[in-house]
Amino acid sequence: MKDDSKYYLKCVKCEHITPDFGVWFEQNQVCPECGSNHSEVWYNSDYKELPLIIKGNPISFWQYFYYLPLSKQENVISRNEGAVSLQNWWFLEDFAKEKYGLDINVQVYRNDLNGGTGTFKDVAASLAASIFKEHDIKQYCVASTGNTATSYARYLSIAGINCSVFIPDNALKASEAMISAFGQQVLRVKGDYSKAKKIAAEYSKKYNILISIGNIDPIRVEAKKTMVFEWLRQLDRLPDVYIQAISGGTGPIAIDKGIREIKSVYPDLKNPKFIMVQPDGCDPMVQAWENAEKNGFPDGFEKEYPILDNPQTAVPTLATGNPATYPIIAKLVQNSGGTFLRMKESKMIDYAKLVAFERKVILGPASAVCMAGFFEALKKGLIKNGETVLINTGEGVRRAPDFVNEMIYTTKNVDSIDECKPHEIDDYRKQLWEAVIKD
Repeated sequence: MKDDSKYYLKCVKCEHITPDFGVWFEQNQVCPECGSNHSEVWYNSDYKELPLIIKGNPISFWQYFYYLPLSKQENVISRNEGAVSLQNWWFLEDFAKEKYGLDINVQVYRNDLNGGTGTFKDVAASLAASIFKEHDIKQYCVASTGNTATSYARYLSIAGINCSVFIPDNALKASEAMISAFGQQVLRVKGDYSKAKKIAAEYSKKYNILISIGNIDPIRVEAKKTMVFEWLRQLDRLPDVYIQAISGGTGPIAIDKGIREIKSVYPDLKNPKFIMVQPDGCDPMVQAWENAEKNGFPDGFEKEYPILDNPQTAVPTLATGNPATYPIIAKLVQNSGGTFLRMKESKMIDYAKLVAFERKVILGPASAVCMAGFFEALKKGLIKNGETVLINTGEGVRRAPDFVNEMIYTTKNVDSIDECKPHEIDDYRKQLWEAVIKD
């Protein structure tokens, strides 16, 4: 039963109450009544203060401390994450107007500007490190394709917590280097992400060490729900369309949770149209959605999805072949009027080059997948006139040096001064746009 503490966890399946994260950890992060590992955090707080807090000028998502599951502010581990300014990318608006006759507002939420490791995962890692510090957790382990591992490695290191990281064989070497540099143990598994998760679970059980429970982890969800607060702060509303590259899918789960949580003070809020994007090298959710769509979305459609063994993708951070969260994500997408889209990995570099040229921002591979989703959504008529579109780019390029190398396109090999002459930057614009637009 609930008490007078700040928060409690409620099982999504049977509604059993767990009083706090200390008890949740003692329960091995499962409900003692039904065995489900899907619980949500709820607060005994009054949300009437939230509109005033939202009007502030935060340096991190910890501005929303009263709606986060930490009791003492002295335990906060932060590197200025989660309060990133939205950017209006006018060149995408101009394209939508010129090509499709649409007047839309395009906002980009750049997680590469987060102060921790410059990824979508920094807010979750910050909250996790803070909660572990508050509950005196000394050991933790996680299986990851790269971004989660890197963020958790850094933040837990700051908190003095040991983190064992299990990465698949195709994980980026640069991610491995950063994890190791923070003094955390790296265990590179000879196999794919599914095998990395299996061995991590066995390690957790053998040594009685806490393990990340994935995309429904209440810590991850609580951290990322603050996106909703940030959009209200910066836009005074929620976007009509939300685009994200998807591997597991904590993003839409967290957005939905954040909206449900603050219904008492924002009763008119609803989920944006979720558009989830996967590369063609690892697209099990897209395959499942297309099959369901072909069959008219029969009852229970969300329970049917393929499992890809050892997917061969050029985007290791999106290499989740067993999409265990698809049943949750699929229903959220369907209820929002959204969809799942596939993009061609062979065109990733074209999107990255265009953004680098137009905005002077170098995206990481997963963020290029996300950007491709915007163009695919326009092509398929999924964005309507007057809508506000939010593109959530997951990471920058700092851990993907090979991807940067592919962006070279202006170099000329010369042997004498006679082969050198001045250039005009704008001369490249046409070729970059043509590369993106062509099928």
